[in-house]
Amino acid sequence: MRLISCLFFIFGATNIAVGHTLGSDHSLAERMSHQLLGSHHLPLTVLLIVVGVVALWTFYRKTTQRNRR
Repeated sequence: MRLISCLFFIFGATNIAVGHTLGSDHSLAERMSHQLLGSHHLPLTVLLIVVGVVALWTFYRKTTQRNRR
């Protein structure tokens, strides 16, 4: 249940960041840089990266502890 709750939070948080997009008259590079590096999107992008790194680190630590037994 905890994993499902985390997934709902992550997907819900990303929908907030995608609340608006640049029009189709902008290039793909401009649209992606706006979504990832825009000043109003950047805090959520950083948060998602940090959460992902912590999740991977936790998973790695748990698997290495199991292998040592």
